[in-house]
Amino acid sequence: MGATLHSQDNSLVRLFRWIYAGLDRTIFMGLKFTFPAKFVSPLGFLGMLTFVVFIILGITGALLMLWYEPILNRAWDSVERINDTIPYGFHIRNIHYHASNAMVMLAILHMYYQFFSGRYKIRNEILWVTGILIGVLTILEAFTGYDIIFSERAELAISIAASLTNSIPIVGPDMMNAFFGSGFHDFVLRFYAFHVFFLPIVLLGLMVVHFPRFLVFDVPMVMAVTGAIMLTGGVFPIDMGLKFDPNVPPGITVPEWYLTGLYAFLRSGYDKFTTGVAWPGLFILTLLIIPFIDRYKKFSWKDRPIVSAIGITSIAQIMVTTYWGFYIDPDRTKSLLERLVIDPVFLFTVMSLIVPLSFGFTYLMIKLAKNAEKNAKNQKKTTEKNPIQLPEKWLYIIFVCLIGFQVYLNIATYYALLNGMKNFSLFLVGIIMLVFAGMFHLYRYGKSIPQSNVQVISSKKHRYDFPSLGNKILRKDISKNKLLTGAKISSLPNKSDSTTNEEKPIENPGIKTSSASTSSSASTSSSASTSSSASTSPS
Repeated sequence: MGATLHSQDNSLVRLFRWIYAGLDRTIFMGLKFTFPAKFVSPLGFLGMLTFVVFIILGITGALLMLWYEPILNRAWDSVERINDTIPYGFHIRNIHYHASNAMVMLAILHMYYQFFSGRYKIRNEILWVTGILIGVLTILEAFTGYDIIFSERAELAISIAASLTNSIPIVGPDMMNAFFGSGFHDFVLRFYAFHVFFLPIVLLGLMVVHFPRFLVFDVPMVMAVTGAIMLTGGVFPIDMGLKFDPNVPPGITVPEWYLTGLYAFLRSGYDKFTTGVAWPGLFILTLLIIPFIDRYKKFSWKDRPIVSAIGITSIAQIMVTTYWGFYIDPDRTKSLLERLVIDPVFLFTVMSLIVPLSFGFTYLMIKLAKNAEKNAKNQKKTTEKNPIQLPEKWLYIIFVCLIGFQVYLNIATYYALLNGMKNFSLFLVGIIMLVFAGMFHLYRYGKSIPQSNVQVISSKKHRYDFPSLGNKILRKDISKNKLLTGAKISSLPNKSDSTTNEEKPIENPGIKTSSASTSSSASTSSSASTSSSASTSPS
């Protein structure tokens, strides 16, 4: 299978090569895309996956713009029509919603991976700063997206955001009027402009600065992430929520998961500016200046215990506050306000205790892990691990099975669409993408097999091919890349003469000998070298 896959490119590959050659004179070619020839850890290109999800959001968002109406009394109804009436509107809206959550999650994972790996220490301070700004704007982009539906949850988020903006000293009231307008009839259009134009333009500009020239584009991983988004949309379809009605008291609701930590602080009833603006701003500022205060010389998180402990402590804080943001008192006999308010003394006491405890415990564990790693290196014996290789027969079998499963999934998706099973069809499309990712990876694995086999055969072929120069043999050790001078002998037996006892003379240009003396010398030298090699050769 490997030889067949490697022998020639198919028409699709030739098409991509033609497009790639056509872009040679454009600015696009200033970027260097790397397509891995084998599976590598996706942690190294989480930023590229974030950009891919951003492209998915742009495509699905542009399609939703065709039917969405940014008018106060029509916004919710237009989204309901997209969800229930427009062909494939349910699929597009669910992909868009779950892709927005995926982009926030990937951006956070990418930030912490770069943080713990110390990538910002290799003259990447600008990339780190622009990455933090991209993360903040990504959250704002997602926030404005679910607010323009104008459901009950959107109304709660808008009210809180307007109150926090107004609490900023001096410039707060002017900022609130600029972002939210003079009332609810203005904010939908303004948030719509921020969501579809201003924030995406700024994000795209920051991404141009943020991404390095060398980008790793792993096709199976991109397909897998896209399939996971669709699969999640099929399993957890997003509902419409209740349309906001100013004449009806709102029910209990919470914002999206990436804002529930901030929501927990606000529910404590403490000063809004301190809990909702100053503390989040201090957290963002700390992240921005980390590259300039990290003076460790090494990159590993084990070699930077204080910085790593700060990062793990921040994760612990986020997890605790997120839990409190989701928590609602289950006692329905209490009033709505009593169920929502969190005791500030209890909350801030817990938060104050978590900081020193998590920092101290993490710092101690990092030190112990570093010492254990040092001791393990002193006692460890190097062992060579052989990679697992599938036989060619099994590659064919697995590939054919995946093709058959792919055909079945396409048929099942078609019938699910005919029968109106929207979420099930979206789930199947996600499975199709995941299976296609597996097929692509198997194809890539098959292409890499013949190259490794050729290298092994080539090294074995030349390992015992020792050229002779006169009475010395110059041996080239392929595995060690060293030149070794062998014992002084005048001839070597050839494979063609293995059945006879005769030795062929070595022809050395510039030295003329008679045939008799040559044969006599050859036989004498051969016997001497044989006895010498027999006595000195290792067992």
